[in-house]
Amino acid sequence: MESDRNLRRVRPKEGKYVMKRKWKTAVIAGAFVGVAGAGIGYAVWSANGSGSGRAGSVTAQSVTVTAVTGAADLYPGFTQGDVFFTLINPNPYPVTFTAMAAGAVTSSDIPNCPSSNVTVAATATGLTLNVAANATSGTLSIPNVVSMAVVAPNGCQAKSFDIVLTLTGTQS
Repeated sequence: MESDRNLRRVRPKEGKYVMKRKWKTAVIAGAFVGVAGAGIGYAVWSANGSGSGRAGSVTAQSVTVTAVTGAADLYPGFTQGDVFFTLINPNPYPVTFTAMAAGAVTSSDIPNCPSSNVTVAATATGLTLNVAANATSGTLSIPNVVSMAVVAPNGCQAKSFDIVLTLTGTQS
């Protein structure tokens, strides 16, 4: 019986020892999970940055004015002729022209019809000439700005006259 008593005493000690060991293992495992969780939490933290960025503007390109044949309306003494042209806009934005200044006139047949037989109003305002972005317009005109001299010779029949135009406008 004595030996049974000793076993009983040993068993409870073993039980406590085993329980302590399980408790220690649980504490260590919990600490490990806590540290690992903190590491994962650290891995998903956000970050901030500061500094500057840059934007750039385009350089405006000149719109090209190209003479085209329109309605033939000039004859000696006529003062309400129209000038016809197209516009080529290489810009990434539309442009509206509101004024025109005329320059030199060139005749298609200088010997038989000198350009001095045609005059153009020096300026025209109040225009609305639109050209889309990166586009070529259809045929446009500025009305009532070209005149033919009363003394224009027969050699001016069926001739064309190129007129230097300077148009003024803005992005629209």
